[in-house]
Amino acid sequence: MANTDFLYGFASASYQIEGATKTDGRGPSVWDEALLGKENGDDACDSYHKWRDDIELLKKYGATAYRFSISWSRVIPLGGKEDPVNPEGIKYYSSLIDGLLEAGITPFVTLFHWDTPLELAKRYRSFFAQDADQERFLADWERYADLCFKEFGDRVKHWITHNEPQIFTILNAMFLEREKFDMETDRWIVGENLLLTHARAVHCYRTRYKERQGGVIGITLNIEWIEPIDDSEEAKAAAQHSLDIQVGYYADPIYLGRHNETAKKISHGKIREFTEEEWGMIAHSSDFFGLNHYSTKWATGKPGKENPNAFEVLFGNVEQVTEKDGKPIGFKGHNGHPFTVPWGFNKLLHYISKTWCTVANGGRGGETLPIYVTENGFAEQDEGEKTLEEIVNDTRRQEYYEGYIGAMGEAMKDGVIVKGYMGWSLLDNLEWSNGYAPRFGVTHVDRANGFKRTPKQSAYTIKKLVQKIL
Repeated sequence: MANTDFLYGFASASYQIEGATKTDGRGPSVWDEALLGKENGDDACDSYHKWRDDIELLKKYGATAYRFSISWSRVIPLGGKEDPVNPEGIKYYSSLIDGLLEAGITPFVTLFHWDTPLELAKRYRSFFAQDADQERFLADWERYADLCFKEFGDRVKHWITHNEPQIFTILNAMFLEREKFDMETDRWIVGENLLLTHARAVHCYRTRYKERQGGVIGITLNIEWIEPIDDSEEAKAAAQHSLDIQVGYYADPIYLGRHNETAKKISHGKIREFTEEEWGMIAHSSDFFGLNHYSTKWATGKPGKENPNAFEVLFGNVEQVTEKDGKPIGFKGHNGHPFTVPWGFNKLLHYISKTWCTVANGGRGGETLPIYVTENGFAEQDEGEKTLEEIVNDTRRQEYYEGYIGAMGEAMKDGVIVKGYMGWSLLDNLEWSNGYAPRFGVTHVDRANGFKRTPKQSAYTIKKLVQKIL
């Protein structure tokens, strides 16, 4: 099939690759404080200085798109509506965007990939803000979004508001705010603020910029496919319950204009019904379905743990397994994330298309929303312990991409509209609180020797595999 509009390439995130955390006026983010004394992003992959090298890599790999995020605290160091803008931060991202366009690469830009300005967390707990503080936070966020659209929107035509709101909540519960986080209330407060900030940014773009800039804007949600382990009603119900909690909580308001019924039920009244004005901004507030996907598990139908951790709660707290009849569901990645299960990806794409994309038109005249796969990738077990020769010959990652891109191609043949695919990730980067041990990159980064970049063989496979299915 001919699809000249299909975008393919790689993804990254500001705190995970940029480094230079104290350079050219950048303010601290919550991660600078949380990872102090641990493996952190102080240097990361030094992409703040080596962004031209990154563009050369993208050109070498045949990429037509590059997804990256803007660091809020690099462009507004203190984060707030009345706080000064940092011209050096604006200059950095403007140069990166210009460099990508000169190389024929489409910038796909994320406004928020988890690095909240530390000052806003201190002022009113940022995404935990309520009542009058919530309105302050929303105003601060809208000013940040507006600034990005104003400064970069003449050249950026693909915007993502938030990356993986569910995982952001998990990281707050298990790491960033673990001493304070109350699962009974805070998960719903954070979720509400994520939905409202997403909607505010989209409303800002659509009312002030879209007509003259002509871009699209949406959100990226992470989804692990959950397959019933058998045909029992219990297994089917558990699989659906998990999907409702991990993604329906966000996707139903945004694409369907209503709260997810399962989420409402388990919140025991803590999910607030939005006002008519808020629903007017939230409903149908995405021009596409942004998808981050890595793996699949089976739901057994058995209940979850009596004392689940935040990760288990926010995936629905139903028993999920990766082994059936003594056989694993797929090849195991680093510490079990991910398993290679291409058929799960195929099923998920069909599910998204049917559940949200074909019915989320909001007066669009029957138009089906496209899916952009904004992250998908594989980390080999203990790759950092291998020799460079072994790292470069990353057979399992190549097999992963071959299986998943092939499964995407089959879904597209079935009529699922997919308009882009970004592998995670361009570089071996900081995996947040997990440090540098998980290696998802298609490029090895020797952090001890000037951040030297060495392509792995998988780096050259995405172009070949994507062109095969188009």
